[in-house]
Amino acid sequence: DSMTGYFEAQARNVVAAVDIDYAVDRSTNEVTVSHTYRDGTGTPIETIVGMHPLHWKHSAQPTSSYQVRSARGIIKFSQTDSFSYALPSVGVLPALPTIDGTFDQATLEGLVTEFVAQGSAAWNTRTDTYWAGKNYGKVAELIAVADSIGMDVEAAELLDWLKSELADWFTAETNGSLDVMKYFVYDDEWHTLLGLEESFASHQQLNDHHFHYGYFVRAAAEICRMDIAWCGADQYGPMIELLIRDYAGDADDPMFPSLRNFDPANGFSWASGSANFARGNNNESTSEAANAYGAIVLYGLITGRDDLVDKGMYLHASTAAAYWQYWNNIDGYNNVGADEDNFPPGYNRITTSIIWGDGSAFATWFSGAFAHILGIQGLPSNPLILHVGQYADYMTDYVALGLSESTNGMPSGLPDDQWRDLWWNLWAMTDADAAVADYNTVADYIPEAGETEAHTYHWIHTFSSLGQMITGTGALTADYPAALAFDNNGVTSYVVYNFSGQSLTVTYSDGQIVIAAPLGFTVLTD
Repeated sequence: DSMTGYFEAQARNVVAAVDIDYAVDRSTNEVTVSHTYRDGTGTPIETIVGMHPLHWKHSAQPTSSYQVRSARGIIKFSQTDSFSYALPSVGVLPALPTIDGTFDQATLEGLVTEFVAQGSAAWNTRTDTYWAGKNYGKVAELIAVADSIGMDVEAAELLDWLKSELADWFTAETNGSLDVMKYFVYDDEWHTLLGLEESFASHQQLNDHHFHYGYFVRAAAEICRMDIAWCGADQYGPMIELLIRDYAGDADDPMFPSLRNFDPANGFSWASGSANFARGNNNESTSEAANAYGAIVLYGLITGRDDLVDKGMYLHASTAAAYWQYWNNIDGYNNVGADEDNFPPGYNRITTSIIWGDGSAFATWFSGAFAHILGIQGLPSNPLILHVGQYADYMTDYVALGLSESTNGMPSGLPDDQWRDLWWNLWAMTDADAAVADYNTVADYIPEAGETEAHTYHWIHTFSSLGQMITGTGALTADYPAALAFDNNGVTSYVVYNFSGQSLTVTYSDGQIVIAAPLGFTVLTD
């Protein structure tokens, strides 16, 4: 029959390799991903290509009438030797801007002071790469907040501590003695960096390296933003870049595998190093992956490494796009069509939390609480994970589901260990006024391990001014990676962080031009 003939015609064309590459158009920050199929001589060879939903939904590549439903959704087939697809870039910021009149200065200063007054012994009590990394990440966020509101002494104290902590990790000796904990060692058998001590089987199974080391790179990027010399070739830049190479190495890197956790064919990362499961590999927190890849963009912008900027933008944009396709099924949510619905028939949630090789699971590895199952996609709360709030209508329903086990349907009604602050932050991305109102009903709460009270206060009040992010879907673009835009009831705020030492002209696709001041934020409201 015709279907058999379609596949048979190319069946004897032997594909020896698939080259997957990317290119970034800096005029729009659109990322184009290309797949090329080659024979044993390296020549492109025609075959029947199975295009996943992330591919065909973002591509002009013609496909046949033949298709099959897979664990990721409908696979469509195309006769070709190559195809490409284009993804919008969400963009990154080193922090949210501080906007006058959006918060009470005394309250925010008090929250910063309370954290600093705990003393450095309380800022980090862990010696493994995951939990210590989260603590360094939250201090990095707090440095930016403190600096932006004129708390120079507190910002400097936090910065000096963070420098000392990361310098300890980035060297194997302290005071002339070999460290027992808090250093990295290279394993030349497995081609990897191992941070001592281990957590979540990051040694035994090489799990989660992008999650763990991404926190370190994000924290280091904040130090570099404040003190570029600290990231010089004669100081800690080579060690930061070694961490990046561990989880995002080039194809020809002699020390590390290409991209390690990231799967270029699927367009997202896997968490397990061994993939020793009947269901294949898995990935839970896309936001922690976005944090790791966005941190590469930050570091590249700060240090002038365009190659790292482009690589980070590719990994970050693909992670965001895959999140909306495979974790949230945004086209199924919007009833675009049967082919566009990636979730299997009968699945009755708008989201899932763990993607497996053979499907998905509405679950976490540590809890059955809805606040955790959905909240795991919203940490750490920083501007490297703004993709989670791209679609306002969806976000409203997502927050409602995540808070459906709360006693009052709001973060204030969650138990102490279910991340009230993360849910205020997520809610603020779609309804900041409601998040602020609920926040004001709570006198005291326990922050999530990677968050501080000062940062939450700053975040939700900043979103009350900015409103909903409107860049990131491709409808509105800019020609600079650290240029975003937000809409608040018809008022557009254009937010640019200029990492260069000169004024920068940034052009948005709606015609808006922003002359961004050097080494800082420019916010233009129209």
